Amino acid sequence: MAKDKKEIPFWAATGHKKPVTRRDFLSAGIIPFAANLFVPNWVSMILGNQAHAANDCPVPLSLIPMVTVNLSGGAAMAANYVPQNAARQPLASYNKMGLGNNQVPIERAFGNAPFAGNGISKFLTGVKSKASAGTMGKTAFIGFCVDSQNDTNQNKFDVSGAVTKAGLVGTNLPNIGNRNTRTGMNQSAGFAVPPAPLIVQNYSALLSSIGYTASLSTALNANQKNSLVKLMSNLTQTQSRKIATLDGGETVKTVLDCAGIKNVDVMAKGASIVDPRSNATFANVWGVTANTANNNRELLFGSMIYNTLLGQAGSANIELGGYDYHDGSRTTGDTRDLDAGTEVGRILESASVLGKPVMIMVVSDGSVYSNASDDRAAGWAGDRGHGVAYLFYFDPKGRPATSDFQVGQFNDNQASDPTFVTGSNPELVAAAVFANWCQANKRMDLFDKVANRILDTSQLSQVIKVA
Repeated sequence: MAKDKKEIPFWAATGHKKPVTRRDFLSAGIIPFAANLFVPNWVSMILGNQAHAANDCPVPLSLIPMVTVNLSGGAAMAANYVPQNAARQPLASYNKMGLGNNQVPIERAFGNAPFAGNGISKFLTGVKSKASAGTMGKTAFIGFCVDSQNDTNQNKFDVSGAVTKAGLVGTNLPNIGNRNTRTGMNQSAGFAVPPAPLIVQNYSALLSSIGYTASLSTALNANQKNSLVKLMSNLTQTQSRKIATLDGGETVKTVLDCAGIKNVDVMAKGASIVDPRSNATFANVWGVTANTANNNRELLFGSMIYNTLLGQAGSANIELGGYDYHDGSRTTGDTRDLDAGTEVGRILESASVLGKPVMIMVVSDGSVYSNASDDRAAGWAGDRGHGVAYLFYFDPKGRPATSDFQVGQFNDNQASDPTFVTGSNPELVAAAVFANWCQANKRMDLFDKVANRILDTSQLSQVIKVA
């Protein structure tokens, strides 16, 4: 019987040598790119002075999923949640904050947190429209009083770097975001710079990330992309074994496999591992079906949350735009606030249906003010840096115990008190949120490891509210 005609490999047909050396990988840009994007905690495996072989992919730690929702533009977060003074009593007046006099109706939610009642808080209305009473009954809330810069991406609110360095690493995907920035949202990194996130602006982008094709992103130049295709499309088992014989080669192969660039198991599973529609109950929370277009926002956000809650991705940063809404009315702002609350409600309900805990940080760049008025629906007149950041903590076992619903306080000037440790510093708010996340995980050792004493013992006792 005649032998089958030997197929000429692509690298040979195009005049290239076999890609089996460390230099081949380096010239293709694979090693630094893969380590930075897909294996953020394991960069030292291949970039250190001495590489050590690893037989198995590193296993991410079992930690509470972390999601940040950024309301880009300066949202009225201090007119939805109602900031209290140091004694946890209402301010003398809220007439510069669009809430009128000190008789603003208060609705206690998530245990004891004060929100503007009688439907004034459209954010709370949005949360309640998607999160069931049972879900809200298992959710705690903490408000962080803080000044931040208006209309900028320079506020250091991002905690994705901290939680990643602490061990919150996805099994198939890295930390993810939906805005093409260093953090995946329009906020700067806090005290710990995150690895480059996987930017997903539609569902198709998320699908492409489960194989080595995810590396064909803007992080590689044209020559590197070409080299990568030629290299990975012809890397056989024999060549993989040859790589393993090189100095440090087994480490290179392991990192590439763990990074998902040539992860046969992941690619074989295909879209089902990242598609939130594979869980009908979860899909219903987001209102997505098999006929939902890949560029649908709820499919994108639902996919990000689905993979983050299941531990298949690291932390998720979700960007919502249009919050620079001081147009003299409340109409635009109310619409945006309702949308933000709706998305947070969906995230909480998603955690509930999957039986997973989650922490959600909600931030914005600055805030808004109203002209002094006793009208509780006074229009938004301009930017104001005095605002509040939110932290939600859902636990399927029951509402987490907290010692307080607020960190810091507002003063009688209707502003965040700058004398409090986090009152005028978004980066310290990020550190405080991280500290509460560590406490919730019962791993305060991770704070010491990652945060490098950005808050001392006395300050930590003031900002940690999770029991």
